[in-house]
Amino acid sequence: EPAVDPERAAKGETLYADYCSTCHGFELKNTGGVTFDLRRLRPADHERFVNSVLNGKSQMPPWRGVLDAEQIESIWAFIRATVDR
Repeated sequence: EPAVDPERAAKGETLYADYCSTCHGFELKNTGGVTFDLRRLRPADHERFVNSVLNGKSQMPPWRGVLDAEQIESIWAFIRATVDR
């Protein structure tokens, strides 16, 4: 997998803070509640991640129509940049 684009990861960090951090934790630091710990996602989980964001999963609401593909990819870039560093 190619290196993460820092600019895209930075956009993703802002989106993550706005849309994801309430449940998934500030800077991916999950407090061990009911939400999935995003630090467990591996590069091979990309499709699963996109599907969960678009369609929701368990208590997570679907974000289809709220976040577009570019925004979702930016959030993924932020996760990869944070987990893989």
